Amino acid sequence: MKNIFVHCSLLENQKRFLKNHFVIKEHNANKSNLSTSELLKVADKCEGIICQGNLIDKRYLKENKNILKAISNVAVGYDNIDIEEATKYKIAVFNTPNLLDDAVADLALGLIISVARKICLGNEYVKKGNWKKNSWPLFWGDDLNGETLGIIGMGNIGKKTASRANSFGLNVLYHNRNRLDKDLEKKVSASYVSFESLLSQSKYVVLLTPLNKETKHLINKSSFAMMRKDAYIINMARGKIIKEADLVLALENEIIAGAALDVFEFEPKVNKKLMNMSNVVLMPHAGSATAKTRIGMMDLACKNIVNYLIYNKYDNLVNREIL
Repeated sequence: MKNIFVHCSLLENQKRFLKNHFVIKEHNANKSNLSTSELLKVADKCEGIICQGNLIDKRYLKENKNILKAISNVAVGYDNIDIEEATKYKIAVFNTPNLLDDAVADLALGLIISVARKICLGNEYVKKGNWKKNSWPLFWGDDLNGETLGIIGMGNIGKKTASRANSFGLNVLYHNRNRLDKDLEKKVSASYVSFESLLSQSKYVVLLTPLNKETKHLINKSSFAMMRKDAYIINMARGKIIKEADLVLALENEIIAGAALDVFEFEPKVNKKLMNMSNVVLMPHAGSATAKTRIGMMDLACKNIVNYLIYNKYDNLVNREIL
């Protein structure tokens, strides 16, 4: 039987499914990620890897190019994997698309509401027993109805976020590498604008674009300077899309009103200044964190690697150039 390495936490039925086809070696990703040196030791003779967030870099791929055949990533994004190097060695890379769209869109709206209506501050205030008097002057926030939401990255999650935003009376603008067709724009009630126009008009700016060479540090000092002073930035995509040091400066100098972040430039490390800001809401990269979604993603990641290594099927293949 083929050997595979599993870098994630499997349910018992998922283990049984994999053990029908492979000899599996596990590392519980809930405890820690592995360095390249550690990965080379524990997954050096494996034809496949199921990976949840761990870095799969050029060094690892090069040293295992003669045996590694497939990487099944438990995510839609795959910036933790050196795709160019994997493609060079004909190593198939798979992802788990479509399953997390609703969960991430839900949290995007949840973070907007939380930061705009100061929910986290109010929750802490009440739980600490500080509510002793009339609440009228407390925690005045910002409205959603009638305001403008700008979405950068109008893929499946962007469309679902736009549809949800309509329900809150938000006017939706979007910027994307490719413009949607007019029927789809009408369906999600979103208007296409330039990047600069989106930043200058939007009260709430939501990042849903993939991380690549073009989008790394897309949001930086110059971007914040274009935004409204009462604007909030919400990042549901990848941490490195925002230059975090510039975000801190923008918040400290009141260039923008606040931020809600599910991802961070150097995660799991978080800038300490962000932790101490009352106008910032933070989540630990939990956009897909519902039981149904996370279990479904793991199921699909297992299925992807079985389909490829056992049945030579290519569903959800990212680097189709290898074909």
